[in-house]
Amino acid sequence: MSRGPNTCTLAKGVVKSDRVASSLKAVDRGKFCPVRPFEDSPQPIGYNVTISAPHMHAKCLELLVNHLKDGCAALDVGSGSGYFTACMGIMVGPSGHAIGIDHIPELVELSVKNVMKTIPDLLRNGTVKLIGLVACWHCIYIAA
Repeated sequence: MSRGPNTCTLAKGVVKSDRVASSLKAVDRGKFCPVRPFEDSPQPIGYNVTISAPHMHAKCLELLVNHLKDGCAALDVGSGSGYFTACMGIMVGPSGHAIGIDHIPELVELSVKNVMKTIPDLLRNGTVKLIGLVACWHCIYIAA
């Protein structure tokens, strides 16, 4: 584990559910953020990209908690370091899928390394997949 508080501790007051707390405790943010991982503000991860503040990750997971149940599928667009995708992977469990996509190939490589050094079983069992975009679009439409 990295030295410092976990994301759940940093997001005190934001985290309401045990499932979100468990996912935040399971994924060591220090392995995904090279600079000030436990400061509650966005931090640079390279390529002019930041990892969101811990309270934002906690808030988003709380908003999605009813959609990130065992066996569910989730998509993280702009997955960056892979941190949020890994948290979603913990929440959907081995029978679910959390897919992270990013348009920066180097960040996709970094995210795979980050997950491998933190919770490699997420990748090995196929719960988490981190992929690069094959093209850039001028418009993306997502239908419900």
